[in-house]
Amino acid sequence: MNEVLRTAKLFHGLTDQEAERLARIARPQSLSAGEYLFMLGDHADRLYVVVQGAIDLCFPIPIGGETKDITVETAPAGKTLGWSALVKPYRFTLSGRVAEPTEVYAFTRSDLVELFDAEPRIGHTFITRISELVGIRLLKVQALWVRELQRSLAAETAHTE
Repeated sequence: MNEVLRTAKLFHGLTDQEAERLARIARPQSLSAGEYLFMLGDHADRLYVVVQGAIDLCFPIPIGGETKDITVETAPAGKTLGWSALVKPYRFTLSGRVAEPTEVYAFTRSDLVELFDAEPRIGHTFITRISELVGIRLLKVQALWVRELQRSLAAETAHTE
C-alpha cells in the first residue's frame, strides 16, 4: 500500500510514517470495465488512487439525443482523482468511467479531514498537490476549448467562402 501512495503524485513529499497513516484509512474498491466510479455533478465525498487499471475522466456531452463521453484524460495506476471531494462545492467536475478492470483505494473526505486536523503537514502536502492538479486540469480543459474554437472557426470560414 505505501508503495502505491508513494508513486501517486498527490502523496509526494510524505514520510513513510505519514504514508502509513494514510494507508490505515484507505478503503480498497474493485471496479469493472464500463462502470462509472462517479458522474459529473455527483456529490464528491471520496478521493481515489488508482492501484491497478485505468479510469477515463470524461465530460458527457449531449449529441443528437444521446450523451457521448468526451475523454479529457485517462488516469492510470498511481494517479489520484476525485480531488473535488476536498474542494467546495464538493461536486465532481467530470465523470470517471472505468476503462478496464480497475482497483482503487478510496479515502473519505471525513477521514482525510480528521487526519489533516491531527497531522497538519499531511494536509499542507495535499493542498499543495491539489493546487497543482487543478492547474494542470485547467490547462488541459483550456487546450480542448481552444481546439474546439479553432474547429468551429474553420468550419464557419469554410461555410462563408
